[in-house]
Amino acid sequence: MNEQLRILRPYLRGLPIIITAMIAGFLFAKKYLSYTTPMYESTTKIKLADLSEGSTGNNLFKDLDVFASTNKIATEIEVLKSQVLIGKAVTGLGISEELSRIGRVTTKELFNEKPFFHELMIYDESYYNKDWIIKVRDTVNYTIAPANSTDQYSGVFGDTLRIGNKAALLLSINYALLAEKPELEITGDYKLVRYSDARLIEKVASKLDVVSVDKDVAILRIIYKSNVPEKAALLTDALAQTYISDYIEEKFKTANVTSDFLDQQISKVYQDLSRAEMKIEGYRVNNNIINIRQETETDLRKISQLKIQKTNVQMSLEAIEELDQYIKNGKDDFLKLAPNFEAFTDLLSTEMIKKIKQLQLEKADLLLIYKPNHELVGNVDKKIKYYTDYFVESINNTRKNLKTKYDKLSSNIEEAEKVFIGLPERERILAILDREFQIHQQSYIFLNEKRIEAEIAKAAKHAFHRVIHKASIPQNPVSPNRPIIIIVSTLLGMIGAIIFIFLVNASKARVNDLSSVEKNTDIPVLFGAPHFKSSAQASSFFKNEIFKLDMKGMIPAHGSISVSAFGKNHGARFHLNHLLELFAKEQRNSIILTFDEACYNALPPGRAVLLPQDELAAFTFAGLKNWHENLCAEHDLVLIDNYTLPENAESIVFMSLADLNVCIVDTRKTHLSRIGELNEIKAKNNVQNLYLILNNHKYSPSLLHEGWWLIKKARKLITRK
Repeated sequence: MNEQLRILRPYLRGLPIIITAMIAGFLFAKKYLSYTTPMYESTTKIKLADLSEGSTGNNLFKDLDVFASTNKIATEIEVLKSQVLIGKAVTGLGISEELSRIGRVTTKELFNEKPFFHELMIYDESYYNKDWIIKVRDTVNYTIAPANSTDQYSGVFGDTLRIGNKAALLLSINYALLAEKPELEITGDYKLVRYSDARLIEKVASKLDVVSVDKDVAILRIIYKSNVPEKAALLTDALAQTYISDYIEEKFKTANVTSDFLDQQISKVYQDLSRAEMKIEGYRVNNNIINIRQETETDLRKISQLKIQKTNVQMSLEAIEELDQYIKNGKDDFLKLAPNFEAFTDLLSTEMIKKIKQLQLEKADLLLIYKPNHELVGNVDKKIKYYTDYFVESINNTRKNLKTKYDKLSSNIEEAEKVFIGLPERERILAILDREFQIHQQSYIFLNEKRIEAEIAKAAKHAFHRVIHKASIPQNPVSPNRPIIIIVSTLLGMIGAIIFIFLVNASKARVNDLSSVEKNTDIPVLFGAPHFKSSAQASSFFKNEIFKLDMKGMIPAHGSISVSAFGKNHGARFHLNHLLELFAKEQRNSIILTFDEACYNALPPGRAVLLPQDELAAFTFAGLKNWHENLCAEHDLVLIDNYTLPENAESIVFMSLADLNVCIVDTRKTHLSRIGELNEIKAKNNVQNLYLILNNHKYSPSLLHEGWWLIKKARKLITRK
């Protein structure tokens, strides 16, 4: 806790400086803000057209424009920030000329409160973007001169002033404003600038910002900053309206060009479509094609049926031929044959077979009664022969008939299959012709649809982009940010003061307090003498401390005490004088041994002994020691006003002679490095009974005083160099 307080003590001591610096920072910020030109911000919001709604949702540009996309927010932002659109927006706003009143500290732009109207006509491009200084001394005359130029031109309000062959100026007094505001002064100095188109666009673009409300929300914010609030609102609204008007104009131009292009293409495609139709018609007529698919299906069905019939006839024919061959082979014994009548199943044949079988049975019965040559048996044989010959002839005729049918069916099938010769080629050619026709037909339909849409787009002179929030004249500036600047300036003042306090303490590198002494040496400290406000307070303090030393037996009888310091103003003689005064009050026969004549003369008579440098130089160490012992024997106590450490070697000599050595360390003046030197002196010279006394202990003077002291010291060093 004590360590933390020790670290914070310089800053607590410098609290007035910190407060003063903070107040200075606050006042500086207020003064700065009073001279700084405020900037105003105005915003206009535009809702972009949705590509899926309205007339813009048709396919006119979606299909023809390869760059069309559903997310055009980023594109529209760049369009709004483009130089072309800004150039159109600023045209006619009257901001190409800028008039400002020149004050003693700041220059203020005039927009609506112009005491006179101005029109600067430039004939030489080098005169653009230059400052023209107008000095008005009364309501009649004025002078104008280019900035940083000695050339002056005098003019009269209401008359055109020719400025050589490169420019002309017309000024006319704004009587309406002067009547409304009689206190408005027309006299004074003004600055007039006429911007070129490129410079004006660049200036507007530098203060313009276009952002989207959200990446997925098709609403744009047009933000413009200006030192004139009316100009900020005027420009954002003008840019929004120009954007919408330009969109309508470009849409109409695009639709008009598209419509003309579509008319030309429709005429060309119509001719190609007519030629394709004539090709298809001629090919169908030349190849007798009505519907190739249906005709092919009909022919295939016909061939299939003929092949089925041929197969049936072939099966029947093979059965008849087998029957015919079987009967021919057994013709001599027909009655013993048992043919297969599966393929010969008509009613007549069936009845004939039944009749033959009945006759066979009848003959068998007759043979049981009659002989084979009997007339009845012969009649039966005749009947059987009749039926068998008829049956054989019938089989032969049937076979011939089936053969004829089979040959006819084969011929018909072969003739029907001739239709399919060259069919793939005809289909391929017809498919090519049909495909060409379909392409031209689809193109014709598509172009006609687009033409209708183009006509609709030409007729609909309306934009689905719309302004959803118009700009209002801002009342409060957005920059400079007054609270932030005041707070930052105050904090900078505080930080600067803290840095100043730190540098002051770091540059001094003094002993400061007891803890810093104890950290750097093991030499004991007798006591710490505070900064005394009165002599009585000092006498009381020294009396108590000497009493304590007497109790400890540290004050030698008929001995000497050497009082040393690292500087003449570090408090050594202050302590010697008060010790001498105290010992005198205590009736001690004490005396101060000094080597300084001025100090000797300042002391009471009989209380000091002067040892000049020439006499000291004549002593040997033994002689000096003997002289010192005689002096101590004559007095109760000898106080030695020693030389400054470590400038004189004699200071070490008297420290070795003294019975008690005291080194005065001033907390505000003694450098901390001196403590290390004292350690070295003690170690090298084997100085005994060495103690420290802190002067100005716990004394914290004003940092302003110390800072001023540091500045004076720095000036002395600079002067020496």
